[in-house]
Amino acid sequence: APEIDNADEEDQPKWNIWEYDIDRSALKRMIDSNISAENGHDISPAYLPDNRIVFSSTRQRRSKAILLDEADQKKQFSALDENRNTEAFVLHTMNAESGENIQQLTFNQSHDLYPLVMASGKILFSRWDNAGQTRANGYNLYQINPDGTGLSYMYGRHSHDSGEPGIQVQFAFPQQLENGNIAVQIREFENDNFSSQPTEID
Repeated sequence: APEIDNADEEDQPKWNIWEYDIDRSALKRMIDSNISAENGHDISPAYLPDNRIVFSSTRQRRSKAILLDEADQKKQFSALDENRNTEAFVLHTMNAESGENIQQLTFNQSHDLYPLVMASGKILFSRWDNAGQTRANGYNLYQINPDGTGLSYMYGRHSHDSGEPGIQVQFAFPQQLENGNIAVQIREFENDNFSSQPTEID
């Protein structure tokens, strides 16, 4: 979105999560409070079975709370990705009715994106591993329980050569198929045309 000239970062427009009711042709922002809605960028929502929504956000609520809990009362700050110019997106949950009770699920120095609620109840997502887990860094698939426990690597670390010869691909936008397999878009880490190749993973 276009930024406001000469405005502080906290006053710049934010990405919010909205719901559109097709039957009533009604649009609703999921977080009622204007102040809370503007506390970070919120993207990629998915409904959980327990009437919560999992989403990716720059809020980093628990990370900031930990800073305040420390003895020296460190100032709250947002973790930035390795380029130090973008706040890291990590997974959060919130109540689907009012957008309240926002909780941070994952902790990553880079981005956790595209959460998918699988038939098993676990959340599958793309994690940017940029701390040595993947050669030359990359996006791999991880899973976690909706309560924030059981974080585990699932797929990708040794499969970044799955595309065209000589091209390192990343794994984005996972979707579960009827046969239980996962469909992903494989794409280069950086490209100019946003092209991707739909791929099925067992």
